[in-house]
Amino acid sequence: MTLETLLHRSLSALGYPTATHELVNRYSESTRLDVDSTARISIGCLLRGNVDLGPYVRLSRGCVVGGDVTIGRRTNLEPDCDVVGHVEFGNYCAVARESTFQQTNHKTNQPSQQMKLYSEVLDSELPPTEDGPITVGNDVWIGAGTTVLTGVTIGDGAIVGAGSVVTGDVEPYSVVAGVPATRVKWRFPADVRERLLELEWWEWDEETIRDRRDFFERELDGLDSLEETLEIDRRPSVAPAPVAEDD
Repeated sequence: MTLETLLHRSLSALGYPTATHELVNRYSESTRLDVDSTARISIGCLLRGNVDLGPYVRLSRGCVVGGDVTIGRRTNLEPDCDVVGHVEFGNYCAVARESTFQQTNHKTNQPSQQMKLYSEVLDSELPPTEDGPITVGNDVWIGAGTTVLTGVTIGDGAIVGAGSVVTGDVEPYSVVAGVPATRVKWRFPADVRERLLELEWWEWDEETIRDRRDFFERELDGLDSLEETLEIDRRPSVAPAPVAEDD
């Protein structure tokens, strides 16, 4: 067992405490961590590569993150998720248990497909193939046991049904499911989808989100209800003081 392997196994057992991140950056040849102090990494996770975890990100037990991976503010990965390769998650995503994001694949046009045969037996290389990074937008819900493959972009507000295999792009605010995943329906009418994408609420600071609580707690059954909610949120919470009349 190499020193680096021992280091990562030890940190995995400890849940990568904040105090150890600089240790990893200094002594690991394969890993660099940029982890916000509010992010939570559970015991049993394994991080390798360039890993950037934003504020209040949560990695539940058994998650394996390896590659050039960025995870945005308050995105949660539930137990036993695998993230491999160049993968980027936006803010406020919910990724259910045992989901896989596989950005790299095996090369298939040579006699063998196994990389270890080339590295250990032939003292050669069989480089992986890929069709581009995986990009997951903001406020995306990924159902349990989903597999997302190389080059896929999942749009803001989308839902991916449990057990799906996503091989192509997913449009914003669509609901997809199946193998391969196809669109089942839209979450909202087109004008509501367009307005939500204009708002980009996931970029609001948390004070603004709290101030616009009514926006988040109302069902959006049309554009009028969305705009009405926003208008309510713009109203002052305290009525202005009356102006004294002249004598």
